[in-house]
Amino acid sequence: MDPFRRRLNSRKAIFPQVLPYFILIFIILVLAIIKDGLHNQKFNSHLSKLENQSSAGSSHLTKAVHYYNTVFQRLMAEGFLLPSSKALCIESISGHDVMALRNIGVIDAFGISEAALRASEHGLNHDPFHNNTFDFEFFGYSSWFDWSVHPSETIAQICRTLKVGGYLVVHIAVNDEYTYNSFINLFTCFTLKASRDIKFKEFALPSLHEFVLKKANKHSSPSQLESSDKCKVPKYKRDLIDDLEPLVMEEPQDSWSWDGLGKNADGIQYLSSMVDLRYKERHIYVDLGARNYDSSIGSWFEKQYPKQNKTFEVYAFEADKSFYGEYEGKKGVKLMPYAAWVRNETLSFEIDREPDNVGLQWAEMGRIQPKQLSTEDRENIDKVYKVEALDLADWLIRTFSKRDFVVMKMDIEGSEFDLMNRLVESGAFCLIDELFLECHYDRWIKCCSGEKTNRHKRSYAQCMNLYAKLRKDGCFVHQWW
Repeated sequence: MDPFRRRLNSRKAIFPQVLPYFILIFIILVLAIIKDGLHNQKFNSHLSKLENQSSAGSSHLTKAVHYYNTVFQRLMAEGFLLPSSKALCIESISGHDVMALRNIGVIDAFGISEAALRASEHGLNHDPFHNNTFDFEFFGYSSWFDWSVHPSETIAQICRTLKVGGYLVVHIAVNDEYTYNSFINLFTCFTLKASRDIKFKEFALPSLHEFVLKKANKHSSPSQLESSDKCKVPKYKRDLIDDLEPLVMEEPQDSWSWDGLGKNADGIQYLSSMVDLRYKERHIYVDLGARNYDSSIGSWFEKQYPKQNKTFEVYAFEADKSFYGEYEGKKGVKLMPYAAWVRNETLSFEIDREPDNVGLQWAEMGRIQPKQLSTEDRENIDKVYKVEALDLADWLIRTFSKRDFVVMKMDIEGSEFDLMNRLVESGAFCLIDELFLECHYDRWIKCCSGEKTNRHKRSYAQCMNLYAKLRKDGCFVHQWW
């Protein structure tokens, strides 16, 4: 048989096998189109019923439509909305907002639920709205909608469907500057054009804030650090530092009895008890020097840190291999088998002995050692092995942004001075919302009155200077023990 006939017969054999798949795809597309048509027909029918109720004088409906009329007429007077605008109302359950738009002459107005808009991103629903479809989008206040559930996906769909230069108007409850800025930072493809408080006495609504945002040509940078890699902590964050618990300025004479005070003290003023975390994209806990799971993650963070019912991603940095088995099967916890450091390199990790609170026993503690030890320093060293060190500043900048809420605990056995300098100089410390820092210094030895350890080569006064400087620089830092 000649080659041409062989190819022809081969194609004839394949066709019956693939035909059912083409038919299935065709049926799915037809059903999706029918579904969208029914949805639009149902929504328009709902609007017709609302119009009939309004004509009949329904008090609540009249108030609701009047509220949106007032909002949209002001936006039209300011040039953010035109009669010719193609408009979309998101999370439009009642349809009052769409009805109000049509009442003031914006005829080309549609409504959709947030879930339906977001579903199109995952191919779960036939998308009736193409890219760059709308001139104006409105997201009204909804007491049941939680922005923190899918913020990136929701905003990505808004950005996709709105034309460049188009306007997005959002109404949310905002009570403080921290919440205000957290919300604005979510919208990376927009610029803020107007912002104001709005009130409508006839409705029992909370105090609402209106944001008017314009779609820009390009997104802002992921971490939004300044080009010089420095950062400046804004005033609204600095003001919160005034509400922190005071530092313990006097050195404890019996230091070992203070172990654990930092995570158990009732006087800690947690940042998450002061601000609203709803408008943060991700919620993160980074534990530097995590040791075993129950050292601080399980015993303190999971049980005591106020999380506002948010699920936190946990990153446990630990260079001591003896603890790695503790993290197997721990859901939501990512073990980072590195030493947190100022650059990527291989370092010596030393397990040395330190007097515990009994006095004559010795507790094993691990720390990285970037330089050669003296003979005197080697006396209490038990084990030494090589570990990989990670540039923490670089990792923070690559992994998180100022849209995230990042809590960090740092207990790294004396390396905190070098590491904090690196975080400040790189600007990465601006990505840390709340820091629990243990500063290591040479403490009094309980067993031997009048003597101090000679392990860290730092004094309590130097630690106090570090805490004070960090707070002055705008870091929301707690004194950790």
